[in-house]
Amino acid sequence: MTTSSSSSSSSRLLRRPLLSVLTLLFSLGPRALGAAAGFHSNNNNGGARAKAAARSIPHGGGRGGEPAAEPSVVVVEQRRRPLTPADLAVAGAIATMIGDACLHPIDCVKTLQQSGSGASLGFVAAGRKIFADQGVGGFYSGLGTYIAADGGAGAVKFATYEVIKKWVSDRVPEEYVGAALFGCAAAAYMASSVVLIPGELIKQRMQMGQASGFTSAVSSIWKNDGITGFFAGYQGVWLRDIPYTALELGIYDNIKTAFLKYRKNKAAAEGGGDGAAAEISQADEIIAGGIAGGITGYLTNPLDLIKTKLMVEGDLYSGLGDAARRTFQDGGLSALFHGAGARVGYILPFCALYLPVYEVIKRRLERSVPKEKVVAASAKSAGKVGRGGAQQQQQMMRRSSGFAGVKRRNVAGRRRLDGEENFVSF
Repeated sequence: MTTSSSSSSSSRLLRRPLLSVLTLLFSLGPRALGAAAGFHSNNNNGGARAKAAARSIPHGGGRGGEPAAEPSVVVVEQRRRPLTPADLAVAGAIATMIGDACLHPIDCVKTLQQSGSGASLGFVAAGRKIFADQGVGGFYSGLGTYIAADGGAGAVKFATYEVIKKWVSDRVPEEYVGAALFGCAAAAYMASSVVLIPGELIKQRMQMGQASGFTSAVSSIWKNDGITGFFAGYQGVWLRDIPYTALELGIYDNIKTAFLKYRKNKAAAEGGGDGAAAEISQADEIIAGGIAGGITGYLTNPLDLIKTKLMVEGDLYSGLGDAARRTFQDGGLSALFHGAGARVGYILPFCALYLPVYEVIKRRLERSVPKEKVVAASAKSAGKVGRGGAQQQQQMMRRSSGFAGVKRRNVAGRRRLDGEENFVSF
């Protein structure tokens, strides 16, 4: 009897707290239970943010029909800093050197095809001749010199181009900016040619086997022609590279502008706004670079061929006009396009690579500042809710998680190569 009464008493003691807990839970209602669980069943991606928002809500609010205290959400924003000419020079140098290193073998084949000894050779035959004469290393002759010279020229070219482009954009009516960009690019090349031309000369003499290395090429040029020898064929280089740079950067920026207008119009049509937040994607930049490179490479091939003849076989011609006239007399118009396939095969992927890489590096430099935490109050709830304000608490947590998610998408944008969830990084 004693045992029975004690066990009955223990059971009552155990049931009392259990009933109290169940009563409390039912009084809060199923919506509050869902809020406390972080909405895992409805929004797995926002669960963690919802929990963080829930922790920011003070306990005890909303009793007796009073609204709960407004929570605050900490949003991490990536600040951007304005780029200096030094930043632009670094981005231009690195991007140019990456493109040069990747595509130098094709440039070697093109140089041989444009010289007198390889004018009759096709792309594959020229490649076989280089391999037979110099081995695999022949495809990388003059690479170090060219990377150093072209990287320096790229630094000067892009820093100058961006500064002039900004000056023009601030002063020229919008409808004329696209045409003015071609002039900006031409001026940028003229500034960079002081670095580029000596490097181009040394590289091509090493590619043709006229010098065994950098030191011997420099000493030979200095001994025979002095300081002016490093600028041999500069008329041909200017004739080729002023139009080349004007077309390359001018076409590239104009295509990017066309892509951006398309993105804005599409966003406006789909969202009903003005599409001001639309951005071009990394794929758009790659396509724009490839199109600009292909067109530019083919159209400037005759100029590139004359430049090569003056640099490699300058003693055979009295000047620029003589080289062009004799080339045309020997082979007609088609002779001016020797090596055009190799040149397009080099320039198209080169521009599709190095121009987007330049954009990526610029964005990386813009973001090279500490991220800033911004505390933003969440939106107010629709109305007062009784029974502990559970519905209001749930709405706040939904808005908090949604606000953070939208902010993160806006910061990440459409760009994949330099975003936080990237698959390739330079």
